[in-house]
Amino acid sequence: MEFFSTRNKILSINPNGLRSTSIQLRERIWNVFYKEEYDYYDTLEYTSYTTGIEDMMLEMGIKYEFPANKIYKNQNAEKLHKYVVQCEGMWYRIYDFIEKYLRVTDSEKTQRLTIEFNRILEEEVAQYRILNGLVVPIIGKSELNSISETIDLEYESVSKHMTKALELYSDRKKPDYENSVKESISSVEAMCSIITGTSGGTATLGNTLKKLKECGINIHPAMENAFKQLYGYTSDSGGIRHGSIEFVNVASEDAKYMLVSCSAFVNYLIEKWIKLNGRKDI
Repeated sequence: MEFFSTRNKILSINPNGLRSTSIQLRERIWNVFYKEEYDYYDTLEYTSYTTGIEDMMLEMGIKYEFPANKIYKNQNAEKLHKYVVQCEGMWYRIYDFIEKYLRVTDSEKTQRLTIEFNRILEEEVAQYRILNGLVVPIIGKSELNSISETIDLEYESVSKHMTKALELYSDRKKPDYENSVKESISSVEAMCSIITGTSGGTATLGNTLKKLKECGINIHPAMENAFKQLYGYTSDSGGIRHGSIEFVNVASEDAKYMLVSCSAFVNYLIEKWIKLNGRKDI
C-alpha cells in the first residue's frame, strides 16, 4: 500500500504555502499517539521481539533502540517525535505517520483513534480527514459516514468499487477524477446487480434499475431518471466507461459529487431491501 506522501507524489512543502500543518496540529496528534502507546510502558521489562511501533519506525527510516523495554522507550519516542512533529517543511509527514500507525493497530483501536484524529483535524481546520485508513481531501462528516458505510459493506464487489473511487479521488498530486467517477457509478451498478440477481452483459445500471421494481423496490421516478442520466454521463460515446481519450476534464467537484451521491444511493437501496425483506442478506 502506498502512503500519503507517496500516493500524492509529495517531496517537499509546496512553495505557495497552501500545503502545511501547524505545529499545534502535529503535537496534538502526537499526544494522542504517545498516551496510547508509551504511557503504560513504565513497567515494561525486556522483550525479545519488535513491536508494531518499532516496525513502523523502521519502515519510516528511523533507527530505533532495541530491545523494546523501559530503558529505551524515551529514546525511541524522542526520535519518532523529532521525525514526525519537529519537521518544519515536511508538513506531510504527520499524515504519513497517521496512515502507518493506523495500519499497525487492531481494528478496535483503529476505529477509536480515527474518531479522535478526525476530531483534531476538524478543530485545527485541516484540509484532510481520515477514511478507511487513508488521509483524504476534506469531505463533510455525514458524507464521510456514508462513504465509510458503503466501503464496509459485506458485498465485496460494491466495496471494492467504492474503495477504488476514494483512492483515485484522494490522489491530490495526480488525481484520476475520470476513473473515480467510473468506480463510483460501478458501485451502484454492482449493488443493483446483486439485488436483482443480474449478471453478465445485461447487468448494466440502466437494465438493473428497471428490474428493481420486479424485486419490490420502488424508487421515485425522478430519482430513477437522475441515476439513469448519471449512467448516461459515464456511458455515452465520449464517456468514461468507453475510455475515450477526449474525456479528460472531469472536475474535482464532479468526482466528489459522484463519490458521495453513489455511496448514499447504495446505502439507500440496502435500506429499502432490508425494510422489504426484514433481513440484510441479499
